[in-house]
Amino acid sequence: MKVAFILLLVGFVYAEPDEDMLDFEMVGYSTNIDDPQYRLLNNVVPTYMYVDLDVYLSESRFNGLVRVNVEVRETLRQIVMHQNVVSITAVSVVNANNQPVNLQFPNSFEIDSYYQVLKINFASNIEPGQYTITISYLGQINENPYDRGFYKGYYFVGNETREYATTQFQPYHARKAFPCFDEPQFKCPFVISITRDTSLSPSFSNMAINSTEVVSPGRTRETFLPTPIVSAYLVAFHVSDFVATENASTSEKPFRIISRQGPTDQHGYATRMGVRITEELDRYFNISYYDMGQGTPMKNDHIALPDFPSGAMENWGMVNYREAYLLFDERHTNALDQIFISTIIAHELAHKWFGNLVTCFWWSNLWLNESFASFLEYFAAHWANQSLELDDRFILNRVQSALSADASETIQPMNWTSVASNPSIDSHFGTSSYAKGASVLRTMEHFVGYETFRNALRYYLNTNAYGVGYPEDMYNAFRRACAEDPTFQTSYPNVDVGDVFNSWVQNPGAPVLDVNVDMNTGRINITQERFQLSGTIPDTIWHIPITWTHSGSPNFTNLRPSFVLSNKTTTIYKPAGHHWVIFNLQHSGYYRVNYDDHNWQMIASQLRRNRDAIHKLNRAQITNDVMFFLRANKTSISRAFDVLSFLRNESDYYVWNGVLSQFDWLRRRLEHLPRAHEEFDAYLLEMLEGAIQQLGYEEEASDSISVIQSRMQIMNYACQLGHQGCINDSLEKWRQFRNNASYLVPKNARRYVYCTGLRHGNDEDYQFLFQQYMNSENTADMVVMLRALACTRSNVSLTHYLTESMRNSRIRVHDKTNAFNYALLGNTENLPIVLNFLYNNFEEMRRTYGGQLRLNVCINALATHLTDFNYIVQFQAWLYNQQVSLGAAFNSGRSVIDSAMNNIRWANNVAPEIFTTIRAYRESLNASATISTSIGVLLVALVAHMFI
Repeated sequence: MKVAFILLLVGFVYAEPDEDMLDFEMVGYSTNIDDPQYRLLNNVVPTYMYVDLDVYLSESRFNGLVRVNVEVRETLRQIVMHQNVVSITAVSVVNANNQPVNLQFPNSFEIDSYYQVLKINFASNIEPGQYTITISYLGQINENPYDRGFYKGYYFVGNETREYATTQFQPYHARKAFPCFDEPQFKCPFVISITRDTSLSPSFSNMAINSTEVVSPGRTRETFLPTPIVSAYLVAFHVSDFVATENASTSEKPFRIISRQGPTDQHGYATRMGVRITEELDRYFNISYYDMGQGTPMKNDHIALPDFPSGAMENWGMVNYREAYLLFDERHTNALDQIFISTIIAHELAHKWFGNLVTCFWWSNLWLNESFASFLEYFAAHWANQSLELDDRFILNRVQSALSADASETIQPMNWTSVASNPSIDSHFGTSSYAKGASVLRTMEHFVGYETFRNALRYYLNTNAYGVGYPEDMYNAFRRACAEDPTFQTSYPNVDVGDVFNSWVQNPGAPVLDVNVDMNTGRINITQERFQLSGTIPDTIWHIPITWTHSGSPNFTNLRPSFVLSNKTTTIYKPAGHHWVIFNLQHSGYYRVNYDDHNWQMIASQLRRNRDAIHKLNRAQITNDVMFFLRANKTSISRAFDVLSFLRNESDYYVWNGVLSQFDWLRRRLEHLPRAHEEFDAYLLEMLEGAIQQLGYEEEASDSISVIQSRMQIMNYACQLGHQGCINDSLEKWRQFRNNASYLVPKNARRYVYCTGLRHGNDEDYQFLFQQYMNSENTADMVVMLRALACTRSNVSLTHYLTESMRNSRIRVHDKTNAFNYALLGNTENLPIVLNFLYNNFEEMRRTYGGQLRLNVCINALATHLTDFNYIVQFQAWLYNQQVSLGAAFNSGRSVIDSAMNNIRWANNVAPEIFTTIRAYRESLNASATISTSIGVLLVALVAHMFI
């Protein structure tokens, strides 16, 4: 292959583009560049690509040679490709007969750095046909992982620092490693060759190594087998001295975990889960992963990277992960991280079918890749290990998180046609494409049924294999599957499943059902509208599959919708009688439900009497919904807290998880009103007490994963609020940890035990945990310690912590902004120290945290914590004084000020009623309690704090 490359150098046109020369007006030029020029037309398509890189890792550079076969589909005078390399030194083109094609002179090629394209200009028109373009260029290995492309990271072997280079190309960073057609619609096989220092391990790429040769003393070249037809963003390679384990491999189905030297004993769990999940997805889709290579054997590598800007990346054959998201240590990896490892493996493996085998045509349709991976990350992992309860957990991590984002009036739809520029591409990698899309899929699965849903996915994959998919392709696959399902035709006559699906894809936001029940007649009036926390509500209509039940004959198990609401309003009936109704059984549909006040009152009464009469996932839905209705002023404060009153005896993880974050949201907005804040904390402690007593402080061998998670979240919050029992137990565990070298704090208790130990300790406690962090070999446990270190109340230690976040190489680049946010979360009194750190170090933060966008992330994190008007004024003065130096972060700072002021205004408006409501509730539970401060005095104090 090297000989072939050398022969193709004949006919290269060597020209150094003059960047100062004015661009020629391309009047009359036929080209494959689109408008805007971020995009390429499909009148030129790649059919095969060879990428040859000569990598000098220690020098952070490489020499590149690309040969791309293209099909030209119409007469052209110019071919355009994407590029963002250091410099292009030569370009040549030959036709199908290997004859040179004359390029324009001068300006045989041009570089447009803004649009990141290479324009190859021909001396005359070229006709449709096959051509080969060869490009010689120089590239750099980015030393900031957030720059993506081909980037460098580092790791430690003992006290020795070593380096590696790896890739992250999605969505438009392949062009940083080689000129290419860097859009998902352009798919072709790739052959990758890597030349490296012989002292390093064999390189890794999408496919297995085909040949190895020593090209010069100390230099070795590996050429890999050709990939299947694939988009450029899914190409990957890695240069290092990493090592691989093959504990579950067979010759037909190889499976490897790859990592730095040292933690190879942490490969086992990912191996077991990865093999099982691959098998489950093979069965589900009836398409074997190992048969996807189009005649070339597929491999199944999963590589753990100390520095990785994303969580993971689904490169075909070689998935990249942040190390904490792949390596599992039985002694140190807690239940939440175990779950995350399982789901992220499932997410990336699901992409082999959705994203790799069939790829979204353009990033506006990113949901065709990410929604399915986000859906299957829970259910494929659940099939592999049902003890993790991931089917139920989906409600919390996907449905409720998506509904929260969709409450914004500015949220994007799943199919966002405005995606054009690189910044708009980046912004679409968010909740709408991931969590919302997954939630809509779950709605569709319950609507059409498990088998019909699966059949639709099989039709879509088989019809579009090795190509691209459009939303209409998905809708047609569902139409075909539903047409073959007689139960669907009977249940939903004249319903077009494609129209139902499309309404969720095209409409931004999510609906809320307003349900009003006439108990005397049984008449139920239902109205749908878009749910928003603020702003003008548009007149949006969804096709909503409806499930419901009533207390006269409760049934929470039948999740097949009884009808589809396709109009603004409708009326249904239940038997006449005084029975509550509940809609959206087990939160199986993607919508909220708000009831008339009387039905809410009946639900609240039922929950207090016997909460188990209502399914736990509906209890989770109810608590989350009612807090959002309170925020949106769609229910009264008194009714909301009445509905939530059953929590005093609730310990279920799913019920508490969805409401705890909303309680914390409200609690932080009361921080500037000390008495209201104190009363709310007392209320929360009383509400948590029942769960604390039921769960206890010690983990039992028989505890389910949800019980373990419930204890983790309840104790973490209770210790933070000052629950004395939680504090005492945590301090006892902390003292044992400090005084007994053989004692390990139970891994699922470490977050709150470590935090409590530091919050109630001194500088010595901080230094002790900091040394534990520095010596750890498990990155997930290091993140737990990094969060806990910020709980110190010592100004000296917190300042040390923040300084280390910039300068300590043991704190990975992706954890630096986390450390800044942890410092804000650690204690309320941390805020002035964090602000002063920002004021004095923002330029160094920008440099060491990973660039301008990471500084923006830190500044945006302040919005929730700026609850004191004096600090807001101080922050504003600094912001405007440093406006030029802050760059784009200045606008982030202005948004922070607006958000902080809005939070204060909102709290000032509701605090008096919240205070009176929870005070009355606490009095009813504690008859001996007396009100020490009159409501009138409190209201005067609240008004004094208002500054609107």
